Amino acid sequence: MTMVIIFCGIPGSGKSTIAKILVKKLEKRSKVKLLISDEIRGKRYERIYSWIGENLNRADCLIVDATFYKKEWREKVKEIANGKNVFLCYLHCSLRTCLKRNQKRKPSFPERVIHIINAEMEKPKNPDISIDTDKIKPLKAILKILKKLTK
Repeated sequence: MTMVIIFCGIPGSGKSTIAKILVKKLEKRSKVKLLISDEIRGKRYERIYSWIGENLNRADCLIVDATFYKKEWREKVKEIANGKNVFLCYLHCSLRTCLKRNQKRKPSFPERVIHIINAEMEKPKNPDISIDTDKIKPLKAILKILKKLTK
């Protein structure tokens, strides 16, 4: 059965960086597909849901990097995956760190977008893993994720 890993957090929290490293680690032993929401135009979450549905049986692991800042969006992923094998990875850090990281990103998000998402973020109550990327570097975060996934 396919494992669906969703990375949740505001822009600049480290989702894409950590998701890309995780793909490289997991590809050594399984078939992995990655979807980065920044690369999607238009109705982003509708396209994410379709992609998950289409790929559910085409890989061992689907990794989705998106803000998922609304609880209903995370719940919809569980619904598509029949409530099974969905691993929620919540990445967070200070707003200041996110804004600083965003300045280095090409293309960057308008700062007001990050402020809005930060204000509207419905933090997951019981994520499978929660990582403060102000305190934990990407490679250490990957080790923590892999440890949790293998349990």
